[in-house]
Amino acid sequence: MAKMRVNGQALEFTADPAMPLLWALRDLANLTGTKQGCGSGQCGACTVIVDGNAALSCLVPLGSLEGADVTTVEGLASHPIVPALVAEEAVQCGFCTPGFVCALAALLQQSARPTAEQIDALPNRCSCGTQPRIRRAVERAARSLAPASPSKPVPPTKVVSGR
Repeated sequence: MAKMRVNGQALEFTADPAMPLLWALRDLANLTGTKQGCGSGQCGACTVIVDGNAALSCLVPLGSLEGADVTTVEGLASHPIVPALVAEEAVQCGFCTPGFVCALAALLQQSARPTAEQIDALPNRCSCGTQPRIRRAVERAARSLAPASPSKPVPPTKVVSGR
């Protein structure tokens, strides 16, 4: 059993602790925005944010996340990186987009003005070749970031069963 907050909601997963977070999110919590790509941490399609840091959910066992705060692409719908990626036409086929949204949101949280080198150092890959557009989208999002909003009330815990 693993208790954590996912997109601000307290969840309790009763699945096998060895289950990758990717499958718990997709199959148990019905958060299908997180994509399965290579399954070995090489492409970044499955990137989510765990405790403020980008994490490859295909490699993170559910049991290691007790008390963690997880954010998926569904939890970032209002983040400035989303319209910035669209405005810069950095979304082509869209498969890598959810992972990029999470990785870039985490990067922008850690660095107000990330460099091209910091962006290129992310494990996320776009086979459509939109890297220059992604860099411009990060610059656009960084310019539009506003101060953080006040805390929201804590909703009740939801139990998600693996059986």
